[in-house]
Amino acid sequence: MRVLYVQYTNPGAYPPLVRGAQLLAEAGASVLMLGTRIAGLDALDVKPSEAIDVRLLPPATDGWRLKAHYARYVAWVAREGAAWRPDWIYASDVLAAPVALALASITRARLVYHEHDAPSPEHASWAIKRCLAARRRVVRRADLVLTPNAERSAALSRTVGGGRPVLTVWNCPRRPARDTSERRPSDTLRVVFRGSINPDRLPMSVIHALARVHGDVTLDVASYETAGSRGYVAELQSLAQRLGIDSRVRSLGTVPERELAAVCEASDIGLALMPAESRDENMRHMTGASNKVFEYLVYGVVPLVSGLADWRAEFVDPGVALACDPRDAESIATALAWAATHRGELCAIAARGRQRLLADWNYETQFAPVLRALSGSGETEPSGTLHAEARCAS
Repeated sequence: MRVLYVQYTNPGAYPPLVRGAQLLAEAGASVLMLGTRIAGLDALDVKPSEAIDVRLLPPATDGWRLKAHYARYVAWVAREGAAWRPDWIYASDVLAAPVALALASITRARLVYHEHDAPSPEHASWAIKRCLAARRRVVRRADLVLTPNAERSAALSRTVGGGRPVLTVWNCPRRPARDTSERRPSDTLRVVFRGSINPDRLPMSVIHALARVHGDVTLDVASYETAGSRGYVAELQSLAQRLGIDSRVRSLGTVPERELAAVCEASDIGLALMPAESRDENMRHMTGASNKVFEYLVYGVVPLVSGLADWRAEFVDPGVALACDPRDAESIATALAWAATHRGELCAIAARGRQRLLADWNYETQFAPVLRALSGSGETEPSGTLHAEARCAS
């Protein structure tokens, strides 16, 4: 079986894509990933293997060259894909929809559409409107449609009409092999933030909170700036300097996975904050879609999440995360101060999280219905409870 991944970005920026490709390769599939580089983020590159071939165009530039770059990408994918003759095309963003449709027609390959970020139809350009139209056709035609959040699945099903079944597959990590129960806490409470950064995910209130916490509490920021957040890390560092805590805030930049693992293994609290209010559908529906909670738990790091109702229900009430109000520095400071003086309780929280990772918060379990569908070894309609097996929205 040949599976062609098509995404107009670096696939390494979407860990679930990589995990799915690994599981397909382990099941005997040949995988080809066709994407693009992101300027300054080569550390995200997926390492090719015998079964997974990764090919990336150079990064795009701004202005009219961006449209030329996209046209070049479409032509390149059409040429490479037609020559490779895949059995399945695995498209994962709205900009990949037009070329995925064309390739499916040329090669007669079956189609998967796995939407990680829902596009906004507001103020869309002529070109984006054409992509949105292609997205609707892809969703109607695809053999399998997935999103990482139940509300998003239901919304996508409504968007295309006709009760199109949409699977919910949470963005969980691979089942953990390491045992974090032997970790010994240090005198310093180490807080970490990982992933893409912006004012919603790491608000200035975190720096103000750090200044209010007495004792040894530090923050490591292992992140990369997206196009809309250039310069934000410098603003955070400037604020930390003005507050006199710059020695307790480290900016590590984009960190390769092996080094990032070492940073997390040395940390106690992981920030997974979402805004209390947002017009962005993706930000409003991030339970399951956010990688951070699960990736922290892999290393025995306790997530600190926003005290939103859905986040409390999924993570805080079951006892696998702490909560705060991300808008309120005092609320964040209170949570950090509690963590600093309750290290035993932190270990217990992390242990409960590990049990969930082993049971069902792992990509082997989440991706199982997709793997069965692509391999032809089972029905595409999943069974079981939500998250233990993916669930369809219709």
